[in-house]
Amino acid sequence: MPRLSVGLLILCLGLGVTARAADTPTEFERGMNAMLAGNFAEAYCRWKPLARAGNAEAQYNLGWLYANGNGMNVDMKKAFYWWKQAAAQDHADAQFALGLSYTTGEGVKRDLAAAARWFYKAARLGHLDARDSLLRLAGDTDLDLLEILPQLADESWFGWTGRVAGDHINVRAGPGTGHHIVAKLSRGQDVRVLGRHGKWLRIRLPENEAGEGGAPRLAWVYHSLLKPVGPVASRATPSQG
Repeated sequence: MPRLSVGLLILCLGLGVTARAADTPTEFERGMNAMLAGNFAEAYCRWKPLARAGNAEAQYNLGWLYANGNGMNVDMKKAFYWWKQAAAQDHADAQFALGLSYTTGEGVKRDLAAAARWFYKAARLGHLDARDSLLRLAGDTDLDLLEILPQLADESWFGWTGRVAGDHINVRAGPGTGHHIVAKLSRGQDVRVLGRHGKWLRIRLPENEAGEGGAPRLAWVYHSLLKPVGPVASRATPSQG
């Protein structure tokens, strides 16, 4: 419960806040102006009825009031609840917030697979931080991201472009020289890098190397054999640990 629950109740009654559909945008903006002015109690009073009425922006921002403890006790479970309501309405920021919650285990049991699924929902709506989070998860040894979300291999925004730096390089079935060679690539060829395991990069092979029925083939290349191409690659390339 909010720390000043009685005071909040009196303030909300005094404001006469309702969730009439006709004035919902105005009421939300009044709440936002109050929050920016540091009047978190008024923001709460204006957003709570809107959130209950199904306004996704109010639900998302109300969640952050609970998460940050603005004018109330921190309550990550309530924050998670309101973010989930907004996320169900395709609110990308709320979907990203759920992904973060599942990553950190705040307000919900830690679950990287669930985090990945929520990041993916937000990423498909163009959320850049969600896309970067997915790329970081692609290098996490605790899960196989492409097993959870195989459709990522077909997303043009996922990963980065690497160019073959050697004359003829071996592409392997797994991250290590103990795995058999599945293809060879030549200098100058570009491939899509989709993940990392240690010093090995997971790639999507070019179309002419696709599997049966045109299905994309995923394989592995030692990191030094590929060089990033373009500014997006330099931003998204995982560290060389």
